[in-house]
Amino acid sequence: MADPDAPEPPAQPALPLHSRQSLARRLRLQQLMVFEQAVASGSLLAAAGELAMTQPAVSKSIQELEAQVGGALFVRGKRGVALTEFGRRFEPHAASMLAELRQLAETLNTTHAGARGQVVVGTLISASAALLPEAIERLRRGAPDVVVTVRVGPNTLLFPLLARGELDVVVGALPGPAALAAAGTEPARLAHQPLYEEALRVVVGAQHPLARRRKLALAELMALDWIVPTPDSMAWPSVRAFFGAAGLPARRIESVSILTNLALLAGGSMVALMPQAAAERFAQLGQLAVLPIHGLGAFGAVGYTVRADRAPSAATERFLAALRAVGERLGRGR
Repeated sequence: MADPDAPEPPAQPALPLHSRQSLARRLRLQQLMVFEQAVASGSLLAAAGELAMTQPAVSKSIQELEAQVGGALFVRGKRGVALTEFGRRFEPHAASMLAELRQLAETLNTTHAGARGQVVVGTLISASAALLPEAIERLRRGAPDVVVTVRVGPNTLLFPLLARGELDVVVGALPGPAALAAAGTEPARLAHQPLYEEALRVVVGAQHPLARRRKLALAELMALDWIVPTPDSMAWPSVRAFFGAAGLPARRIESVSILTNLALLAGGSMVALMPQAAAERFAQLGQLAVLPIHGLGAFGAVGYTVRADRAPSAATERFLAALRAVGERLGRGR
């Protein structure tokens, strides 16, 4: 039985009740930058080196931030730091606030109609061989001081980053509503601009025995090893339709990695399906040969996606203009 005369246990301190005003008073942007670097580095010591700070200063900044938000953000260990569950919930909001800060810096630093600044681009395979590099080259001719940062990944990665402001534009095959839903992004927040229709082509390495054939039937290739796009790619329905009643090749690799596919084609007797723009670019470079196989029509539109609720910076708008100009030229070639 509990002793009625025993002293009451000390009351636990109440967790802070947050509001926009209270967070604006307490949080400092420098703390968010230290937090972001600690997440990226996985170590307070490494974060200190990247930020040109001492480790005690980094530790103090993290501790102050944890006190202000009312919870531990990291678990400290011998090998570094890892986010707590509370930290994982806090991280995307911190990333979004820092992305907004970058956008503000772009706006403040913009001069000469986008001649300076930074554009962060997410891209997919259908744009990485022709549309994107040609647009970057065009941008650099008119604005060589604009820094272009390219991140590669699937829609499920790129669209949430675009929605949070960590990317300025995503370039590649435009998704339908189902793909947007799979990426976990509200379609209303994104605006899509189609530039041209993309098709698939059948390719082999430049030294392949079939590289110089003028006439070929699909049946002649079915016994070979194939490289085809992955089932989650935009091209997959067109791949299935192309093979039709014959069905997918039994001996196949499913890949959308350009470098992997090029290495496989160069080093063996494989045959691959590849977006037309990429196939033509590598054929011009003497690395691949496009086979005269018919029956592969357009599989979708290639273009770019931006935030619908935010006007692009001047540097980004200049890059978008370069994309439109290159897309118009590529479209005429289709």
